Amino acid sequence: MNLSEHPVRDLSANILKCLPVGMAPRLEALVAAQNSTIAEEVIRAIDAHLCKQSKANILAIAREANVLGHSEA
Repeated sequence: MNLSEHPVRDLSANILKCLPVGMAPRLEALVAAQNSTIAEEVIRAIDAHLCKQSKANILAIAREANVLGHSEA
């Protein structure tokens, strides 16, 4: 069985079991505030992390290109 075949309720329960101590209540509060599901909030968190990582990578490439551009001139 792959991840997409799990019922959302089971997936959410599994996610809560894997969280560090103290994170489950915070995630449950976020879910209640956003009127969403645990799985949706985890996906949003992953998306946000990947966006930050991509932005950092792009900035690093731009800085490197700028440094290379100055040293070649």
